[in-house]
Formats: sequence, C-alpha cells, structure tokens
Amino acid sequence: MECHTRDYTHSGYDRGHLANDASFDYDEKAVRKTYTMANIIPQAPNVNRKTWIKAEKLERTIAVQLGSVSVLNGVVYSLNPLRIGKNQIAVPDAFWKMIYNDEKDYKKCFYYENDLNAVAKSDKLKSHLVDCDILEE
Repeated sequence: MECHTRDYTHSGYDRGHLANDASFDYDEKAVRKTYTMANIIPQAPNVNRKTWIKAEKLERTIAVQLGSVSVLNGVVYSLNPLRIGKNQIAVPDAFWKMIYNDEKDYKKCFYYENDLNAVAKSDKLKSHLVDCDILEE
C-alpha cells in the first residue's frame, strides 16, 4: 500500500519524521532520504513539534559529546489502529527512541504517547525517559 502526503491533509496529524534530517546533515543524499514516506509517521502536532524534538536535540548533543551514537526509533501500534487518509495510514499509539554508544557505556531510551491532547508547555524530556529493557523485549 502506498501513502502520500495528501493522506495527512485535514487529519489532525503532522507528517512526523522518525529519523530527523538534522542528524544526517553530513550528507545531502542522506538528508533527502529522511523526507521519504518510509520515514514519516502520523504524529500529534504538539508531540512532533515540541516534545519529540527534545529527544532529537539530545541525540545530536550526545553524538557531539561522545563522538558518535547509534539511534533506534520504533513505533507502537494497537491491534486495530486509527487510520487516516485515502490510503488508510495507520496512526501509531506511541513511538520511542534509543540513543546508545556501547564503547562509552551510554544508553538512554525515550517513549512518547502519540496524544493529540499532549500539553507541550510543561513537558520535560526526563518525563519520557524509560528503562531500555522494556524496549528490547
């Protein structure tokens, strides 16, 4: 099944990037690939624009501090997810990010509910911090 940007029109969801373009600014071709629909999921606007971006910024900060990091991004769907658009794109219930560098013994994981009613103003990055073991199961 294909998906198109028009599937998001008037859906209430942003076209959110799992892997953000700024993390690939070392290579123009890699940056362009972050804009393919394979890297896009329906994200609640406040989550996409205000809360998830904090984990993305931390990812880049830690990469500079440690020299490099590996990042895994994941998506959590219910058995019967909400669907949007003509192509019935599934809306995830949540998504997560694991930032790690095994050589430096660094690992942090973050979990975000995909909530259209998320309040961004009082949101703190640490409130999304989770034990990485629950993501590795």
